[in-house]
Formats: sequence, C-alpha cells, structure tokens
Amino acid sequence: MLVPTVEVGQQVAFTAIFPLTFMSNAFVPLQTLPGWLQPVADWNPVSAITAALRELWGNPNPFATNSFPSEHPIILTLIWTAVFIGVFAPLGVRRYRATSR
Repeated sequence: MLVPTVEVGQQVAFTAIFPLTFMSNAFVPLQTLPGWLQPVADWNPVSAITAALRELWGNPNPFATNSFPSEHPIILTLIWTAVFIGVFAPLGVRRYRATSR
C-alpha cells in the first residue's frame, strides 16, 4: 500500500530480507562469524526458522551453542511469528482503511 507497484514491493522486501539471510546460521556456523555478529545472528529470525526446520526434519544443528535460540528454535520461531503478526497486521489494516476511505 505504500509503494506504487508490486515490483517495487518485491524489491523493498528483498532489500530487507537479503542482509538478514546472510547474517544468520543458514550458510555458516555461528562460531565462524565475528564476535560482535554472533549474538545478532543467533537471535535473527532467519536463524530461528533455519534451526527450527533442521530440528523438525531430524537434522539438528551440530554447531548449536548453549543460548536460548539454539536450544529452543521452534519456540523462538513462534515468538518471531507472533511479533511480526502483532506489529504488521495492525499497521496493514490501518493503512488499508486509510487508503479505502
């Protein structure tokens, strides 16, 4: 609703998702990242869903740390989902109502 076309919306979404993907445990173990980036990558929503899917499919992360995100990736994924819905659903409904008036 904020951008003029669907293509621009895709570009904006890709611009936001691209750095999150590379700052996660999807491609490399957390221990190989710089020290300042490890907590960011550990709490990253992409890391949470990656670790949750690995656990659900029976292939747990061999490089898991002793942190909450590494020990409870499914719970953290559900928390991230609730946060995203809780933030963006009201914003989307509000924007839709303002546009449709």
